[in-house]
Amino acid sequence: MDQIEASETTETPINFREYFYLLWSWAWLILLVGALAGAAAYIVSIRTIPIYETSTRLLVSDPPVIRSLDTSAMISSQTMTSTYAEMLVDRPVLQGVVDKLKLPMTSDGLKPYIRVEIVRNTQLLLVTVQNSNPKLAADIANTIAQVFTARISDLQAQRYSAAQKGLSEQVSEMEKQVNETTAAIAKEANGAQKLQLESRLTEYRQLYANLVTNYEQARLAEAQTSTNVFVSEPANVSTDPVSPKTTRNTLLAIVAGMLLAAGAVFLMNMLDDTIKNPDEVRTRFKVPVLGMIAVHQIKEGQPICQSEPRSPIAESFRSLRTNLAYAAVDNQLKRILVTSPAPEDGKTTVAANLAVITAQGEKRVALVDADLRRPQIHQKFGLLNQVGLSDLFVCTLDVLDGVLQTSSVPRLDIITSGRLPPNPAELLTSQKMEQIFERLGQDHDLIVIDTPPLLSVTDAAALSAKTDGVLLVIKPGVTKAGALEHSLQQLRGVGARVLGVVFNQVDPNSRKYGYYYQQYYSNYTQYGAESGAKKKIKRFAPKKAKGEA
Repeated sequence: MDQIEASETTETPINFREYFYLLWSWAWLILLVGALAGAAAYIVSIRTIPIYETSTRLLVSDPPVIRSLDTSAMISSQTMTSTYAEMLVDRPVLQGVVDKLKLPMTSDGLKPYIRVEIVRNTQLLLVTVQNSNPKLAADIANTIAQVFTARISDLQAQRYSAAQKGLSEQVSEMEKQVNETTAAIAKEANGAQKLQLESRLTEYRQLYANLVTNYEQARLAEAQTSTNVFVSEPANVSTDPVSPKTTRNTLLAIVAGMLLAAGAVFLMNMLDDTIKNPDEVRTRFKVPVLGMIAVHQIKEGQPICQSEPRSPIAESFRSLRTNLAYAAVDNQLKRILVTSPAPEDGKTTVAANLAVITAQGEKRVALVDADLRRPQIHQKFGLLNQVGLSDLFVCTLDVLDGVLQTSSVPRLDIITSGRLPPNPAELLTSQKMEQIFERLGQDHDLIVIDTPPLLSVTDAAALSAKTDGVLLVIKPGVTKAGALEHSLQQLRGVGARVLGVVFNQVDPNSRKYGYYYQQYYSNYTQYGAESGAKKKIKRFAPKKAKGEA
């Protein structure tokens, strides 16, 4: 008992093995999605036109006048390199490339295929060109370098062209004056006039010399302040395409597909509001799990504990019987009510087999079908249902003959529902119901009571107060957590004692929930009538009997 209570209050740490089993259970889907994504990426890649890339390097040479290593000169050099990086993709340069190569596109159409980068901590410009034609890509890159260097030279020359032109004209004009004055002196016979002309010639020659000096200084200034751009490494024709990277794209698509599939599996698992594993019941609802019943075929007329008493399923019910015995250490259980939150959880199957397995344990058991709305007990044992529990409310309890039917299981007596009354809830909560229990308790060690689902009608909650404990049957992957919580609130609201929960129709091989339960059935393979009992669990098909309750 102490162990059960401890399991109710101890928080279970994150079990990474469960996450591993979750991924392992859905590994086929994860691999399939990854394979499909990889195949799609491969097909798209091989059908995509390959793109080739090539690059040329340009060296921006500093003007001689700023080659002093001061800070301002370094900043000017960096600024010039950045400026040239922008100018490389200007419309005049690109239009010059289009015209020179006669490309069937505009300068704006060419620009997206060109990328210019500054090589860090250098004065090198890296011009990269992409094109589906590798030779054309190299031609474009080299032509850009040619057009750009010519454009820079033109721009540099334009800065001094006006001044040099003016000085050149003045030099020519002064040279003309010198020549004319020299000729006039040679013809002049008058000495005074000749002296005057010689004085003027001297002045003209001085002006001529000054103009020539200024012209040469202007040319020198142009040479010292002009920036030169050189091709340090021309572009070559590339033989390997840069895109698509078929192998890389395929691998990335496989990984991305698998990650997305795994994420979807985890998301679906998080959004699933059904009860999935026993730890969830223990930690969230503080209720012990008393039994785990695997999925099995249900035969009408004979519960599996009667037809196959040495099967793994029967061992599961023996385990349930033992856990109930431990739960009754302090308070003996004489009346056990079996119900479920919703229909189709298998409560009637659990009640019938619990009664059979307890009777096989040398105890006298009375199984009462208190489901006066959809009775199933008589079908489980192949009995008639002409008279039953409903008839006991209108007759004396001195003799139960005719109502209490003896089953084929020794020490097991059964009371079917009888005719369905119009007011089952009032009958089950009446004083007469208590008298019926007391009368059955005189001759039986245990009374197992099958009732309707809790969330369908109030019969089970109302009757639970008259019993020693309630056994809740749930189906993993079907029973909602909210339904279980509401059921527990109903039972605790009427003061009922919740003994625990039974997981019914558990499929250890289920892809969705089986990873939670494999550990619980690993020890059951030693049981069975034959040596092949290990395969018996797998042989049980997840089929539900007609009208199972």
